[in-house]
Amino acid sequence: MPITEKSFRLLDFNIYDEVEQHDTSDDSDNGEEYKYKKDEKQFKIQMFGINEKGETFCVFIKDYQPFFYIKVGDDWGGDRKTEFLDHLKGKIGRYFENSITECKIIERNKLYGFDAGKKHKFVLLKFKNTSAMNKVKNIYYINGKQGRRLNDNGYIFQDTNTYLYEANIPPLLRYFHIKEISPSGWVCLPLKKAKRLTDKRTSCKYEFEIKYNDLIPLNNKETRVPYKICSFDIEASSSHGDFPVPKKSYKKLSTNIIEYLENSNSDLTKSELIKIVKTAFGYDNVVNIDKVFPKSKPSMSQLNLLVDRLINKKINDLFKENKSNENTIEKAFEKMQMEEEEDDENDYGKKIKIDLNTSLLDLINGNLKREEKIDKITDSFQGAGFPQLEGDKVTFIGSTFLKYGDEKPYLNNCLALDTCDNVEEIENTEIESFKTERELLMAWKKIILKEDPDIIIGYNIFGFDYQFIHIRAQENNCEEEFLKLSRNNNEICGSKDEDTGKIKIEESKIVIASGEHELKFIKMNGRLQVDLYNYFRRDYNLTSYKLDYVSGYFIGDDVKKIEHNNNKTKIYSKNLTGLENGSFINFEEISHSSDYYKDGQKFKVINVKKEEGTFEIESEENPDMKKHVKWGLAKDDVTPQDIFRMTNEGPKERAVIAKYCIQDCNLVHHLMNKIDVMTGYVEMAKICSVPINFLVMRGQGIKLTSYIAKKCREKRTLMPVLEKPLFDDGYEGAIVLDPKCDLYLDNPVACVDYSSLYPSSMISENLSHDSKVWTKEYDLTGEQISETGIYNSDGTFKYDNLPDYEYVDVTYDSFKWVKNPRGKSEKILSGSKTCRFAQFPEGKKGIMPSILEELLASRKATRKMIPQQTDEFMKNILDKRQLSYKLTANSLYGQCGAKTSTFYEKDVAASCTAIGRKLLTYGKRVIEETYGDLIVDTSKYGKVHSNAEYVYGDTDSVFFTFNLKTLEGEEIRGYKALDITIELAQQAGEMASKFLKKPHDLEYEKTFMPFCLLSKKRYVGMKYELDPNKCKRNEMGIVLKRRDNAPIVKDVYGGVIDILMKEQDIQRAIDFLQSCLQNIIEEKYPMDKLIITKSLRSNYKNPKQIAHKVLADRMGKRDPGNKPSNGDRIPFVYIETKNKNALQGEKIEHPEYILKNKIRPNYSFYITNQIMKPVQQLFALVLENIGSFKRKRNNFKMKIETLKNSIDDKDKLQTKIQDLKNKEVKALLFDKYLRETENTKNKMKSITTFFN
Repeated sequence: MPITEKSFRLLDFNIYDEVEQHDTSDDSDNGEEYKYKKDEKQFKIQMFGINEKGETFCVFIKDYQPFFYIKVGDDWGGDRKTEFLDHLKGKIGRYFENSITECKIIERNKLYGFDAGKKHKFVLLKFKNTSAMNKVKNIYYINGKQGRRLNDNGYIFQDTNTYLYEANIPPLLRYFHIKEISPSGWVCLPLKKAKRLTDKRTSCKYEFEIKYNDLIPLNNKETRVPYKICSFDIEASSSHGDFPVPKKSYKKLSTNIIEYLENSNSDLTKSELIKIVKTAFGYDNVVNIDKVFPKSKPSMSQLNLLVDRLINKKINDLFKENKSNENTIEKAFEKMQMEEEEDDENDYGKKIKIDLNTSLLDLINGNLKREEKIDKITDSFQGAGFPQLEGDKVTFIGSTFLKYGDEKPYLNNCLALDTCDNVEEIENTEIESFKTERELLMAWKKIILKEDPDIIIGYNIFGFDYQFIHIRAQENNCEEEFLKLSRNNNEICGSKDEDTGKIKIEESKIVIASGEHELKFIKMNGRLQVDLYNYFRRDYNLTSYKLDYVSGYFIGDDVKKIEHNNNKTKIYSKNLTGLENGSFINFEEISHSSDYYKDGQKFKVINVKKEEGTFEIESEENPDMKKHVKWGLAKDDVTPQDIFRMTNEGPKERAVIAKYCIQDCNLVHHLMNKIDVMTGYVEMAKICSVPINFLVMRGQGIKLTSYIAKKCREKRTLMPVLEKPLFDDGYEGAIVLDPKCDLYLDNPVACVDYSSLYPSSMISENLSHDSKVWTKEYDLTGEQISETGIYNSDGTFKYDNLPDYEYVDVTYDSFKWVKNPRGKSEKILSGSKTCRFAQFPEGKKGIMPSILEELLASRKATRKMIPQQTDEFMKNILDKRQLSYKLTANSLYGQCGAKTSTFYEKDVAASCTAIGRKLLTYGKRVIEETYGDLIVDTSKYGKVHSNAEYVYGDTDSVFFTFNLKTLEGEEIRGYKALDITIELAQQAGEMASKFLKKPHDLEYEKTFMPFCLLSKKRYVGMKYELDPNKCKRNEMGIVLKRRDNAPIVKDVYGGVIDILMKEQDIQRAIDFLQSCLQNIIEEKYPMDKLIITKSLRSNYKNPKQIAHKVLADRMGKRDPGNKPSNGDRIPFVYIETKNKNALQGEKIEHPEYILKNKIRPNYSFYITNQIMKPVQQLFALVLENIGSFKRKRNNFKMKIETLKNSIDDKDKLQTKIQDLKNKEVKALLFDKYLRETENTKNKMKSITTFFN
């Protein structure tokens, strides 16, 4: 049978305006003149996809016309519409006048404001292309002090205010909505209606053109396709061993000059500056001055002329001659390094005004801030005409190619600069060597075009790799050729900068919890690109986002057992995903805290047998199997310094880096597969009708815009274009019930929480843009200051108190921002606002609640389908789908309250939060009042007496304890209390839910025993769910393993928590603490328990304030041959110093130097500055239970009363009471040991015990 159709799965999209090719036989002057003056561009959609055979498709969609709506007067008819069209044509000019292809009046509902379903008149405007569409759209904007903004009054035509609707919804998304196409799903091309293109414009196997209406969605087809995925990673050289920079300035030399000045006791002289500069160029020999590497080295006489210009010209004149951007590039790459290292370094102080009409020496010796000096010196070098410097080069590019669904790549390619041996250990490996960097870059372009991947992935490729290789292509004069990486033939992936003539690659920004992050990448039409570094930063809250940590966190599993044989260790584990022969792993031992076996030593893996669930390591190892032991994937043990060094050695050493580069690429493949990133993206794209590319590159806003716009269209409702409010006073957020901080050792604490609190609140109260009737705002005295709504002629609200409708009023506190005496803005209570929402007849809902109902119902139905599946592939798809429904529902409330949202409605968001606060308070009250003094029946233990009270409440959860007693008044504690609490908490949730509006449900979630509540959002406990015999540790806000803590903190603090959680014995915990403190002062802890390690950066704003930088400089002076390099991790221990005013850098030393010189570690520092504060907070909870406190109790109570009588502010009072408790804990548990350390220090007791 002949093939009548082709189907494929959509992947990527490209939209553009294009002049269609016509057969032009009329070459008359008039025809040419007419064509020149009229817009002939047509809007085009280019779709890329792949079928189950791996065949690639490109389809050009034609005849789709972008459109938007204008809200007009209800009295408008055909004549008025025609006049309006003529007016618009006049506004946009003759060139575009024929580009408005349709103008008609339609009736639709509007999204904002309750009007009982009234239909409003709109003008639908369709356009040939987006240029014409934007031309009309711009009429509605004005330029003012705040820049270009939407006119609040709309556009006035013949005394009618007309308003812009749906002009901010991308035409591509509108096409998906109209045709019900899933941008990540399957579509069908009927071959009768599609034109096969023979003059191919892309690298795809099939190319078609089809009218927009003829493409058929296949939304029920789930067939997996074998996406070809390329994971790539680059390695770069470093001329000075610091973070690689592709285009260098004189910043390194400028920094050396300032360091020289800082280390001398006088101003820098002219002769010293000359000697420093000559040293940098290899003509002198000043210590600690790094060499520079110019592209063309100047002769001595040429250098003398340059130095003379540098020193004698005014800075202002040098700046005028500096037109380079090297310093800007170097700063951008420095910022990347700072983000990677996550160093806390603040830049305090006001900027000092710079006198540019002065010499460079005056500036160097002046009182500018260090960083400003370095910047100005750098710019002066460039202005003086010093030769351009060689940037760091791309030395390796690893690219591994895997087909989606396969476990291993079919090709592991690595391109190397200079000779490189083969990597025999990894299958399917191909090493290619090149003499020049230009050849290497062009070879990478060639392999991308040859293998033609559908998806390109990497780790921090949007932050580092793409920008680096692009700049290196510029430096190698092959930018245009290199950037032809698209599936469109000969398309340069970038846009030309009119000012510089250089090509700019794509730039984007994402806003996540850690702030705003800039992304730079080479956009390749037809290929989806995913940076897993940004994926994890956006979707996961991790301790670190370095690839080594992330891979170990996600790729690993529990060790079930170990066996030893022939000096090897056999590991039994269930999930070996991502593990291969030659991989490296480490072991994590988990108990009260997480310890890495042998300090995180990495072990090479051999004999992986996935079918048996076993692998081996080539040594006999004994992790503590009494603890919970987990293996985790670790990166190959090659440091950046190893890479820089080995790159300059031989082919054997370079092969080690090639292997490392390939393994990094494959690590990203394993992460992508383990988390199944693609299925998550596919499902979210399907639900929200956005391309996967939008999910990768853009924030929450666009996917919710698309989803709401799609649903509004189904409900024949239109969305207005909104302008971000300039000034917006806040509203009260989620409530937190004051925590009753305590250590609940044997009195169980249960937790009930509301399922989908905010979506359910919007549904239950019908909180929606189109149900808001009116608002009334009041000041703090209760006087009304404003109101909004639609009025009758008599001043009453037109849509209030209508028959068949009921109404709900919601009141929330309003706030405003004011500046305090210090000039800092503070949010203060300014009054309240009441909003009235209409409740529709027959249980119908407004737009937002009805959308939420659909989402929650779809999620529920999808979850029910999962257990019925026999195919793991379908189970995973359905699981990702239900998660996408959940995330979309939860995001909708957030977008209602986001000022940048396309459907911002503060009153809806604030009312929703107010309902949430009310419900949390209800949860607390219903449990306390119902179970506050109640005899209850239990299934196992008969009647018991309950006296429930809340312990803590946060957003949607209430923590409470029943304070159980027997009928005789005896306290019920421990296991029996736990068993009863689990039973009663379930009953309490069910009972409370009976009185709630649908769909609210207060569900039992968990029970803790013991439970340590330190403060808001900080607790730790043993968590039980339904089985009183099964528990696991659960903690929030308690970080046992902070980067700036020594291991001794984890041992002591973690040990105390462990005893409290497992043994529930306060005295035993005190004994353990005191034993640890005694061991500390007796110097029984090994040195490695005191060591803190930090990474050394190449540049700090205030290096004298960075302790480990000061130590590194000191080490360099002691032993110049072994001076720490940038990127090295510096281990240090706090030591005793005689100088009480010593800076932090003088209080630390390298462990080897301490041992060699018999220097005493500062034990009291570790007790006071690292251990004491967190431990104080723990024992302050049970101060009354500390035996030695009894004799102080009465005096302590008097102090508390004094505080209560003198401080009115509740928060300040709690802080003072906490300080008082901490002081008592210090006196009872720490002072004895601190005195001993002080005595030992003063007597200079023998310290030989430490060094034995």
